[in-house]
Amino acid sequence: MRLLGVVNPHAAAGRPVRRLPALRSAFEQSPHDVEWLVSSSTGETRGHICNAPNRGIDGVVLVGGDGTVHEALPALCESALPVGIIPLGRGNDFARNLGIRRDRHSIRSWDEVPEVQVLDLPTVNGSPFASVACLGFDAVVNRLARERAGYFGGTLGYVVCVFKALCAFQPFAVEVIVDGWRWSGDVMMVAVANGPCYGGGMRIAPRASMRDGQVDVCIVKAVSKPTLVRQFPRVFRGSHTSHPAVITLSGRTVSVTTDRDQDLYADGERVGCTPAVVTLADQQLRVLIPPSSTNAKEAE
Repeated sequence: MRLLGVVNPHAAAGRPVRRLPALRSAFEQSPHDVEWLVSSSTGETRGHICNAPNRGIDGVVLVGGDGTVHEALPALCESALPVGIIPLGRGNDFARNLGIRRDRHSIRSWDEVPEVQVLDLPTVNGSPFASVACLGFDAVVNRLARERAGYFGGTLGYVVCVFKALCAFQPFAVEVIVDGWRWSGDVMMVAVANGPCYGGGMRIAPRASMRDGQVDVCIVKAVSKPTLVRQFPRVFRGSHTSHPAVITLSGRTVSVTTDRDQDLYADGERVGCTPAVVTLADQQLRVLIPPSSTNAKEAE
């Protein structure tokens, strides 16, 4: 395949750029012809992806994390090119949801011809997202993580941000409508998930699938901060969904209105504020999955 390799120099404090020589060397031994781009901006990334079909490019490989994927989604939709991921960001939940590991194996697996799989691609207020859109407590945590308030990258940094966010956070009132079903009350957060994981491996919607034609909704009703701290570790196993303060739903259209403006985050990126409408229509994302990654996922 002729591939466009897009390297995000800002992901994970420059890790993708540091790994670029190894990437070049590995792909030289693969059956693929790769044109590499170290992108300086979102606009540059999108411009090159949109123009790639005119240059005979067959697919895109993104080198970075969830933010890298999120920024590229509009251009991937426009170009209709399939996309692969080499997960060298901080959270890497898109790759995790696809069963792609963040290690040297994820590079070596490109020695094989990848499979093309088709994923659902929801939008929040018209903006496409790959994994999870959220508001409330977890959106505050996302903001702190983006501001590097967690001191560390990945899961550990996210956990630090959780405890920092607890200091000033207050529950708020929402109305949530999922395919016509209506619920209102005070909440800590609402997450709408296309895949199970976000925040560096937290299984906020453990049954979510990127291929089932619906999104999963997780509503966490207002609880005390000590209760939230005690229950928080369960989200890494996905067992939090059995708690009486947690409501889980699924559907194709989700709307959320709030009593005061709440920031919206999707794939760890701020995408606006409430009210929010998440829609899963006919838009899809084609992804390149190395066969060895698929086998590793099935073996787990």
